[in-house]
Amino acid sequence: MPAPNGVSGTLYTYANNPRAQLIQIAAEYGGSSVKVSPDFTMGVTNTTPEYLAKFPFKQVPAFESAAGNLADTFAIASLVGGSALRGENEMTRCQITQFMNTAETSLFPAACQILYPCWGLMPNNKNVVAKANAQFDSYMSSLESYLNDKTYLVGETVTLADLTVAMYLRDMYNMILDESARSKYTNVTRWFNTIINQDEVTRVVGTTALCTKPAQFDAKAFAANHPKPAKQEKAKPDQKPKQEAKPKAAAPVAEQPAAPKKETKKPFSDLPKPKMDMDTFKRMYWNEETVDIMKYFDENFIDGEWSVWTATYKYNDELTVTHKTNNLVKGMYQRLETMKKHAFGLMYVFGEPNDQVITGIWLGRGDKLFFMEDDNWTTDIVHYDTERLDMSKPENRALFQKWVAGDFDDWQGKPFEKDHIY
Repeated sequence: MPAPNGVSGTLYTYANNPRAQLIQIAAEYGGSSVKVSPDFTMGVTNTTPEYLAKFPFKQVPAFESAAGNLADTFAIASLVGGSALRGENEMTRCQITQFMNTAETSLFPAACQILYPCWGLMPNNKNVVAKANAQFDSYMSSLESYLNDKTYLVGETVTLADLTVAMYLRDMYNMILDESARSKYTNVTRWFNTIINQDEVTRVVGTTALCTKPAQFDAKAFAANHPKPAKQEKAKPDQKPKQEAKPKAAAPVAEQPAAPKKETKKPFSDLPKPKMDMDTFKRMYWNEETVDIMKYFDENFIDGEWSVWTATYKYNDELTVTHKTNNLVKGMYQRLETMKKHAFGLMYVFGEPNDQVITGIWLGRGDKLFFMEDDNWTTDIVHYDTERLDMSKPENRALFQKWVAGDFDDWQGKPFEKDHIY
């Protein structure tokens, strides 16, 4: 191990944070003394006035030392790792930085979108996961080619480039990339095993076991991480506070008969109970494969009890800013909160700013456009062109299945941007 470089301080992070582990490994190489704060709580500690005085942007991990404070993973790792890890000359440092930044912007986001559903941190959105897998494969294929005749990413020794990429790949190799998947990336796997088994690495993260069976979406963990809000019980009659007796009026006044209350019709109360249960369909959408979802649909969907509709925004030429386009759909969903028991919807945003489209598909109660069942549901749908699909036609059933599978990379040449699930 290189001689200590004299850097010491406290690292603020939560447990099993790969970015913090990268810093700790760099410290092992640099001979730095990095102590992890034992009482850090994410979302609590990093919002306190004391923390913000040191790290005003609330970043985690963050490093406090006598020389100063840092709140960027790569900056901290460069400091505690020393010159050997960060590069001895200008070109080497730039090459190392290049690999670190590419891992941060291309590899890490894709890996998170694949892994988070397995940890129950994110819903099992098939389109998002499929897109992430494609991005991950593209990154790995490029890395596979690059490592064909190389032992390390930059130069002839371990650098921060190797440590960053290896740590961002660690959970993928441990949970997702089984032997069959690894066979596609033999050069990367050879390099990964070299880096991840370095003494300095194992002292921080231990031995990394390679995946034997890919992890799947953990529905129980997701339900535990995203509990439904408890319903508030209505106060019982005897729990109401007693009202003080009102003073008697001097003379009784004849009461006017109250106007008869207008009965409010419950949505779809005139329809018989359907064979297909919407709650069951939605639960299967989140937890099951497309083939099982469509099997349930085919066995239980009865035309007229339910209907399927396409919906496309009428004013796509006005969609100029991506976050505003997405907010149109989010706002629509918020206003349709009371319709959730009666409908399921998938609305996608495709395209770049100034060239976007909102389109999707809906499954809802009855044989008419179900948005019209309640005046509160019509606010947004009037801005969409809708068309009912005849589900007896194979091509319409195939289209519905394609939406359920999330099998859309583009729409009329416009790339997929964001999906919104109702």
